[in-house]
Amino acid sequence: MVLSALLSGCSFRFVYNHLDWWTNWYLDDYVTLNEQQQQNFDHEFEQLHLWHRTTQLPVYVQQLKSLKIAINEELNEQQVTDNLAKFIQHWQNFLMAAEPRLQLLAFNLSTEQKQQLLLALQEANQENIDDIEDLSQQEWREERSDDQKDQLKSWFGKLTADQKSQVTLMSKNFQRSLLSRMVYRQRWTHQFGELLNGELPDHQFKFEFYRLFVNGRALRDEKLNAISANNNQVFAKIFVYMVNTANDKQRKRINKKIDKVIGDLEYLINND
Repeated sequence: MVLSALLSGCSFRFVYNHLDWWTNWYLDDYVTLNEQQQQNFDHEFEQLHLWHRTTQLPVYVQQLKSLKIAINEELNEQQVTDNLAKFIQHWQNFLMAAEPRLQLLAFNLSTEQKQQLLLALQEANQENIDDIEDLSQQEWREERSDDQKDQLKSWFGKLTADQKSQVTLMSKNFQRSLLSRMVYRQRWTHQFGELLNGELPDHQFKFEFYRLFVNGRALRDEKLNAISANNNQVFAKIFVYMVNTANDKQRKRINKKIDKVIGDLEYLINND
């Protein structure tokens, strides 16, 4: 949620300070905890939230400050892809911190709760599969291009006619990843189901849970990795193009947006 807000350029003080509510609302869609489990989850989440606020938000601030300097000097595509890679690493850091807390909760789920969780995961996968059939390739390209322009507009303000035309053209190089991602998610869900239903001893359950929860990206196939790398490179080209063609008003806008996010982060760091 934090990274989504960060990438969208939105202010997220309210969201961040109410992550306990958002997380429980999201969790309720997947599994119903009993009173003791809920108390344990709330306690562990509070500790995880504090860890994230004190150790991770300062890292985000430094990254954004460096990105702002690059934008105002001479940003290149490698710097953009490096920043995208850092976002992935931030997520991995979070998974590593959350894993031991969620592992104990998962181990102590009842048979009924395990089945409820797996069914919810399968239904979520099916909804995504249904989305594949909703859009033709051409419709997907048009929607992807519109989404990209909307995202850029939120950062830079109104795009010029030339910028809109060029972004539309460059966006044609994006590749559709949903089908490959669903293969990956189904593979992950299948192995997670085997883990939950396997009645493994504690030490083996911990090992397998860590493998899936922290290192789950290893289940992605080469096709998905190639698509992701391509799309990151396409985005990098588009973003560098926008920075290089930004007029004074657009440049002022993106600097203001970055400063706003940095200000929000620094406020959250200092006000818990």
